[in-house]
Amino acid sequence: MSQELSMDNLFAILVLAGVTLFLWLLIRRPSGIPPGPSFTLPIVGNVFQIGDNPIKTFRNMRKKYGDVFGVYIANRLVVVINGFHNLKEAFVKNGDIFSERPHLYFTNTITKGKGVLGSSGEVWKEQRKFALFTLRKLGMGKNILELKIQEEITSFIEEMARQNGEATDFRHTIGTSVCNIISSIVFGKRFEYDDPKFVKFLKIVDENVAMPPALNFFPFLRFLPGDVFKIKLMMRGIETIQRELFKSSIEQHVASYDEDDTDDFISAYIKEMKQKESLGDGNSSSINKENLRAVIQDLFIAGMETTSTTIRWLLLYLLHFSDVQEKCFAEIQDNVGCDKTICVEDKTKLPYLEATIMETLRYANVVPLALMHGVSKETTFKGYRIPKDALIVPNIDSVLSDTAIWGDPENFRPDRFLDENGRLTKPEEFIPFLLGPRNCLGESLARMELFLFVASMLQKFEFVKGEGNVLPTLQCVLGFTRAPQHFVVRAVLRI
Repeated sequence: MSQELSMDNLFAILVLAGVTLFLWLLIRRPSGIPPGPSFTLPIVGNVFQIGDNPIKTFRNMRKKYGDVFGVYIANRLVVVINGFHNLKEAFVKNGDIFSERPHLYFTNTITKGKGVLGSSGEVWKEQRKFALFTLRKLGMGKNILELKIQEEITSFIEEMARQNGEATDFRHTIGTSVCNIISSIVFGKRFEYDDPKFVKFLKIVDENVAMPPALNFFPFLRFLPGDVFKIKLMMRGIETIQRELFKSSIEQHVASYDEDDTDDFISAYIKEMKQKESLGDGNSSSINKENLRAVIQDLFIAGMETTSTTIRWLLLYLLHFSDVQEKCFAEIQDNVGCDKTICVEDKTKLPYLEATIMETLRYANVVPLALMHGVSKETTFKGYRIPKDALIVPNIDSVLSDTAIWGDPENFRPDRFLDENGRLTKPEEFIPFLLGPRNCLGESLARMELFLFVASMLQKFEFVKGEGNVLPTLQCVLGFTRAPQHFVVRAVLRI
C-alpha cells in the first residue's frame, strides 16, 4: 500500500514538474531582449497588462523599464522605442534596418505585402520612390496643387454655410472634402458629395478605421460566429472598394490612355508600366496593376483619415479654447482680410494660426504609435538583442508628450511654436509624421491641406458650442488612429 502511494506521489510530482517546466518555457523571456513584464501568459502574452489604453500603459512601462522595452502580444515580441534621440537613431541612422514592414494580419490580408504601406525591401523602395516622384510632379508641396484644394474648400465652405448655424456633426463633410482632394490627384476628378459610389466608399472607410488592432495578433477572431468584430464586413467592404472604385478606374484609364495626358496618378503609373514593358524590365519591376491598386489604397488611407481627423480635433479645440480661435481670426483679419481667398503664400503672414495647427498635431497625436515596423535582420540596439521576427513600435507619443521637451505638454498652447518675436519655430522633436525613410508619404500634402482648410474655415465662420451649450468631451476613440468622439458644433457665418 505504501509502495503504491509512493509511486502515485512520484507520478504526481513528475507531472507537476513537467507542467511547470512547460509553462516556464512558454513564459520565460529570451536572454538579451529588452526588459519588460516578468510574467507573460501563454497564448495572449502581456495583453492584459497593456489593457485598452496602450498609450497610458507604455508611459508607465517607460518609467519602469526604460526607453527601450519589450512586451509580448500573443507570441510576438513587440519592442517599444521611446524618446526622440532613440527614434532618430533607429529610424534615421539605422533606417535601412528598421524600415521593414512586419508580417501581420493587416499587411498579409489587406495590403498583401504590396504598395507602399504594406511592403518591404525592393518593392517598397520602388513603389515609394515612384509615388513620391509622381506626387511631387502632380503638385504635392507646391502651389500648382493649390487650385485643386481651393476648389474643394469652396464646396466645403458652401456645405458648412448650408447648415445655417445649426448644431451639426461635420465629420462626414470633412471626410468627403479631404477624400475629394485625394480623388482629384489619383483619379483626375472629384465627386459630388451625394454621389452614391462616393458615399458608399466613405462609409466603408469609416467602418474599417475602427478595426480592432487585436486582429493583427489574433486573426482566429474572424472565425467567431456572428462577425462580432465586423471582420467579414470589413473584408467585403475592401473587396467592394477594390472592385467598384479602384479596379474600374484603372480599367477606364487603360482604355482611354494617352501618353501625352498623364495629369493624374493612375495615368502616370500606367505610363511608367508601359515604359518598363517596352524596355523589357516589366518582369523584374514591381510597377504593375496589383501594386497600382495597393498604392491607390495607401494614398487614401494615408491621405484621408489622418488629415480629416486632425481637422476634427482642431474644431474641438477651438470650442474648448475660444481665446485661440479669436487670436487666429484676428490674425487673419489683420494680415489677410476676410474677403481674399486664402493662399499658401499667406502662411508667412499667419504664424499664430500655423502654430495652432502644429499644436493640434502635437496635442491630438493622431497616430501616437505609428504603424508597426520590423527589422531586416537580427540586430543590437541600445545593448539589447532585437530578433528578426520582432515587431517595432515607434512611440511618437513619448516625444510629443515629453515634459523635458515641451515643459507643459498637457496644456494646449500654440505659443510654444513661436519665438519672442512672434516668428514660427519648428523644434526637431516635432515629429507627428515620424521621421526617417518611412515617414508619412503625404506629409507635404497634409500640411498644405491643413493650412488652407483651417484658415478658410476660421476666415468665414465662428465655431461655437452646439446642443445645450455644452462642451463636447475631449476623450478619444482608439483604433488605427486616435480620433475624437462624435460631436456637434455650430458654424456661424462671420458678418
